[in-house]
This record gives sequence, structure tokens and C-alpha cells, in this order.
Amino acid sequence: MTLREHDPESVGGYRIESRIGTGGMGVVYLGRSASGRAVAVKVVHTRYADNPEFRARFRQEIAAARRVSGAFTAPVVDADPEAARPWMATAFVPGRTLADRVDESGPLEWPALRRLGTELAEALREIHRAEVVHRDLKPSNVLLLEGEGDDGAVRVIDFGISRAADSDVRTQTGMVMGSPPFMAPEQFSRPHEVGPAVDVFSLGAVLVYAATGHSPFEAENAYLAAYNTVHGEPRLGELPGGMRPLIARCLAKEPADRPTSGEVLEALAALPEELTDGTPAEEPTPAPEIPLTETVTSPLGGTEAVRPGRLRRARLLRDSTDRGHRGRRLWAAVAVVAVLGGTGAAAVAVVTDDPVSTVDDAVPAAPRTPSAGTAPAGWRPWHNALGSDGKDQPMGLGPSCTPDALGVFCASEQVALMRLDPASGNTDWTKPMSRKQVDGFTLRQPVVRDGTVFVYGADRSQGVDAYDARTGELLWQLKGPLGDFEYLGGALLVRLDPLDSPGSARYAAYEPRTGKELWRRELSTSSPSPLYEGPGGTLYADLRGGSGGIARVDARTGRTLSSVTAPKGDLWLATIHDSTAYYARWQDDSGVSADFFVQDLGSGKTRRIDFPWSVEPEAPPLVHGDTLYIFDYGNETLLALDVKRGKPLWSSSRDLRVFSEPSYHDGRLYVTMPDTSILALDPRTGKEIGRTSPSFDTAGRSFEELSPSSVPPLLVGDVLYGVTGPGVFSVPDVT
Repeated sequence: MTLREHDPESVGGYRIESRIGTGGMGVVYLGRSASGRAVAVKVVHTRYADNPEFRARFRQEIAAARRVSGAFTAPVVDADPEAARPWMATAFVPGRTLADRVDESGPLEWPALRRLGTELAEALREIHRAEVVHRDLKPSNVLLLEGEGDDGAVRVIDFGISRAADSDVRTQTGMVMGSPPFMAPEQFSRPHEVGPAVDVFSLGAVLVYAATGHSPFEAENAYLAAYNTVHGEPRLGELPGGMRPLIARCLAKEPADRPTSGEVLEALAALPEELTDGTPAEEPTPAPEIPLTETVTSPLGGTEAVRPGRLRRARLLRDSTDRGHRGRRLWAAVAVVAVLGGTGAAAVAVVTDDPVSTVDDAVPAAPRTPSAGTAPAGWRPWHNALGSDGKDQPMGLGPSCTPDALGVFCASEQVALMRLDPASGNTDWTKPMSRKQVDGFTLRQPVVRDGTVFVYGADRSQGVDAYDARTGELLWQLKGPLGDFEYLGGALLVRLDPLDSPGSARYAAYEPRTGKELWRRELSTSSPSPLYEGPGGTLYADLRGGSGGIARVDARTGRTLSSVTAPKGDLWLATIHDSTAYYARWQDDSGVSADFFVQDLGSGKTRRIDFPWSVEPEAPPLVHGDTLYIFDYGNETLLALDVKRGKPLWSSSRDLRVFSEPSYHDGRLYVTMPDTSILALDPRTGKEIGRTSPSFDTAGRSFEELSPSSVPPLLVGDVLYGVTGPGVFSVPDVT
């Protein structure tokens, strides 16, 4: 692969010649030492360089790779985990991955398959003797050497998520580390407790892939593959008969039922070097169907794209020290970490050309309600880079914008508030920001409702300023510092004390246009953000950890109208939608969850859904009817789940690289793409309806240089508005 404009000329004294590959965490280059020796140089992406946990994991990767360097691994030559961009150089191994070999030439014949199995088992035996667990053995992490005398020899690469037995560096909270469908069941449900048995499970899955061209738990997408891994039986019918019982033992659900890597090596070495004619192959066993039951193991997570204040609330919650009040920025459906291997192959599960659906393809597209057919007078497609020259700005440093029918409203470090004309994208008016330096000042995404815009005060006091959305007239203001604010139930709800106040929270409600105080009340709660939208001018208040369960409150008077007892346990209230509460249960003090609860706030009845893996729920889902729509930031995919039946409906292909939270408008789902186009999807099947043309030129920039958007597309009449790293834009709706 050729070098790109921003690639380094050298790293650690090694001259960079070309790219070997790229993935979610870094880039691998072919480099040369001063003496001419070829090395593979792995360099992490800039955006991870300041993450202490990532640096700790990278140090662990280097230590693990050095610890197991031997006949079946690529030895570490040099490394600098403390560099501005941490890097590691290993001996360059000429060859291709097992994934490439099978993709290009088909499944392996018996002699090559037997050799692969014995050498992989021997490699794992040596890795385990060094007290290291690889945890991500898969076809793209197995290199087959090329060249005289070495053709077909095995090297195991990428110890990016390995763990030494004596290491105290934990997997990032909530991250399921690995690559379905080559992961063991316990990696989904107990990721902090994995041992050498997970590598044996992966070895069995890799050998099935090498022999058949598919994994034993093949499915249309990563989520269903994980379900099959935890609950289904492996497809082994195409394996050579003599190997089948051994592989079945490797793929046992319980770690204790699997052989050790040494036992696998002995069993494979005992098999004949040539197969006899009496080795029949059975018909493949079909993958089990997911039962349509009320309680089912399924991934769950998502975003609530329609409320501008949610991401702000998410970031504030993320800073909370109480594990029960964790953040809501990401709710990873399957947090499959793409750690780059020596070949640059990312740890991505099943990738298809089109969105995968469990819905019959014959089902017609969801009917669409005719739109108003309107656009602002004189409107034409436009884009505005907001002074960045169209370059993607680091997350949190650029302007924070909210699109609305009256325009796009943005706040930045320099401008308290500005409005872009919805027809042209030109700046209508701006409100200057005080130049006074204030410790702890943060930006707030503007909240726009009913012709009024609310932002943090221009005086930098962390108060609230309310403006007329059309004219920019300052309507009223509150001096700070204040904890946070949101528009709920027809009122502006303001937290009057800091978010970390123990045991209670003081709230006041204000008339949005006049600033008249409607009520003031202290809520006994342990939640830093306890209020949610309710029906008919009401609110729901999360009073757990304080005076009770979930209370329904009149938004205009602050009076409690009714209450229900919340489910017991250390549960996180993810969101409330249509009088239904969605909770997740924490596992001990890990901050991850494998149990989910859905409660009717009228009757108080609760039902439970189990996950087949542990997740860290950090953002509310976008709920429409009985379906949750989830933007998985980590994998840049969109997932739809039927909560009523507990069934995954469909998942977008990772090839699409979904790049924003989703929105639901007029019978369609909309998401922004990396090239700044907007994609429309059928919400029932995930099938692409169409997409707009890109608004910014992103040519020459890799995905790693761009940032997913926290703001979903907005449809107003026949016009779409989008917010991306390069800026904001407006385009005609997909026809």
C-alpha cells in the first residue's frame, strides 16, 4: 500500500517505505533500519496517544510480544510506548494471512491443514508457557510464510489485546475484546476472567475456517455470530472425520471442558499425514435460529439522537465518580476492539456488502408519509466549514452545533452563539463570547426548542442565556455557575448545584420565553441527571438512591403525580421513552452489564432481557415503537433490535462506516457517512433507500483522520441538515 500525505517519513530511526495495513487502533508500515533490515512498524493513531489506558495496554502488548518471541511469532526489534505516537517494530515476516490465503485459494487440503493445526497448537503452547493469553487468535492474525523452505510455516501476530497472567492492566471497562465469530463464549459474558482456554476455543474456530472457508458459528453479522457462539452448536460437518471430535472438544462452551494447547498438539500430531478414502464428510449442521421469546440474549445499546442536550449530559455523566452514574456517550452493542495486527487487518467480524437483515427480503419498504414538500425560500444546497477550511476538527475543540428548522445554531470558544441561515448557510447573526479567562469553562451544545435557543452564558459564568431563535434578541439569563440544563415537558429545567452534589439535587423550572420561575425543588436522588421527558407535559424523576423509585412529576408545578418502585439492584437508567424505562444491571464494580430490564411506568411491571456478552451502556438508545436503533461508535455500524420479542433485526455492514448517531424522520432512518453524505435506510430491514452527494471534499483523508458526529441528520420538509467534523451542510432529501 502506498504512503499517504500525512504518513511519517521515519519512526524511531526506521525509514518508512510503505503501508502494510491499517485498522481501528493504528497503522502498520514497512520500515528499514540503517543497516537495511526490514521491519514492520506499528504506530498508534494520534487520537489514542493521550489515552492513559490505551498506553498501558500498548505497553502490555509490547511486553507480551517480547515475552513470547520464538519460532512461531514475529520477534520484537524495538519499541517506544512513551513516544508522542507510541510504536513497536517487529521483524518483517514475508507472507500472507490465513484469511487472505483462504479467500484467494479456498480451504486448505489435509496436509496443509494438519500442518497449520500442529504449528498453531505448538505456538499456543509456547505462548501459554510464557503465561500469556493471546485472546484474539483469528485468520487475519495467523501469517503463513512464503519462500523456499518456509512455505506454509506459521507465525502468530498481534498481541494487542493479550494479557499476561501476572498483569494488572484490565481490559477497558465495557469493551468486549476480540473478534466474533472466533471468540470464546466467556469473552462475551466474563471478559475479565478469560484464560488460556479462550485461545484453544479460537484455535478450533480457526481450523474450521481453514478447512471449510467459514467459521463454526458463521452468521450474517457480528451480533448474531456472538449469539450463535454462546447458544448454538458449531458447524463441523465439513471437517475431515478424524479431526471432528477434537475440534468439538476445543469448541466446548465451558472452558474446563476444553483440552489444553499441548493436548491439542499431541492429538493433531497423532493423526495420519495422509487421509484415507474412508474419511467421510457429513452434511453441514445449520446454524440455530434465534427463538422469538420474551426473554432472549441479545446485544443492546444505542443513542438518542433527537435531544440535543443528551450528549452534553452524557459527557457530564461520564465524569461522575460513582459507578452507578456512568456516562452515556457510547452504549456499545458489541464493543469489538479493532486492534491492528502485523498485517494491518482490523478485528472486524462478518462484513457483508449490504446491510444484513433477518427480515424477509420480500417485505416491502416501510410506507412513507408524504412530506410537506417545503424548503426555505431561496434555498440551495450549501456547506459551511465554520472557519476550519473543511478540515476535520478534533472532537470537543470545534464549534458545537444544533440544526433546527429556523437555522443551524453554533457555539464555540470565541462565539457564544451564532445562527446560520437555513437557506444559504451564511451567518445571520453572532453573539460574542467574553474574553475573560475562567477556570473550568466548558462549551454546551445549543438547545433549540419552540423558537428559543439556550446556551451557556456569554459571560463564561456557566450560567444560561436564552435567545430568540429568529432575531438573536437576548430574552433572559441566569448567572452561574449552574450544573446543567435541559428543555423537558415544555419548561427549561436547570440544575442549580454541581453534578457531584451527594444525595440530592436542587432543580428549578423556568418559562422558556420569559425566564419566569415556575417551581423550585430538591430531589433526593443519587443520579447526576435524574429528569426525563414524560407524556402530556410531565417529567419522570429518577429518585433511586434517595427517596424512592421513579416519580411522575408535573412539569409546570413540580408536584409529584404518581410513582412506581424501580427494579432492585445496581441498575443504571439508560432512558425513558413512551412511559417505559430501560435499565441495565452493573456487574459487581466493573461498570459493565449483561442484564437489561424494561419497565412499564404505569403498571410497574418489569421484564428482563439477557445479553450474551457484557457491554458498557453509555448512551440512550433511539427508540421508535418496539425497536431500538443503536449507533455503535466502536465499529461504526447501526444495529436494530426488536425489544418486544428480544430479537436482533438487522445490522448495517461495517463497509458502510456509519459516522453519526441515527435519526428517525418520516418513516426513514438517516445517518451521516464519513464522506459527509447522508444515508437513508428502511427502518424495518436496514436496506439502503438512497444517499445524498457529499458536501465536503474528504479525498486523501483516511477514516482515522475523521471523527464520527454526535449530531444526527435533521429533516425539515424536503431538506436535510447535517453536522460533521469538516462543518455543517444542507442537502435535498433522498428521493
